[in-house]
Amino acid sequence: MTDGNSMTRLFFMALVTLAAALWCGEAPAGPAQEEEVLVTIRGRQFLPGTVTVHAGKKTKLVFKNQDAELHAFVPFTLFAGVNLNIGGNGAPEFGDDGFRRIIIPPDGHAEFRFVLDRPGRFPFICDMPGHEMHATLVVE
Repeated sequence: MTDGNSMTRLFFMALVTLAAALWCGEAPAGPAQEEEVLVTIRGRQFLPGTVTVHAGKKTKLVFKNQDAELHAFVPFTLFAGVNLNIGGNGAPEFGDDGFRRIIIPPDGHAEFRFVLDRPGRFPFICDMPGHEMHATLVVE
């Protein structure tokens, strides 16, 4: 065999070995391993009033506004120092310290993807005038 054929054969064997390992091993990390938490906004309330996520776990937090008016999600210090991906059709606002709040339109939604490392209880509110909405996110 020439050196070119040896390299091709070696590459093919490595590829077969990798494919077998992936076939028999664990599923790769992906959306199936993401914890998803839904908060519904209805009747000027966050439902449920307390949600729980797990420290160190990839999380998708979804807010669905079922009211006919604007609402906001204001997390105070929850996301301080946290890498955060924001999706949906809300209007996020940022300050010097990062994410401040998102305004969610009627029948709209906002999605947050993150990993929280510090356990605790973190209050959040809707700060739209007169709404007086509050809830808590617990990190275990």
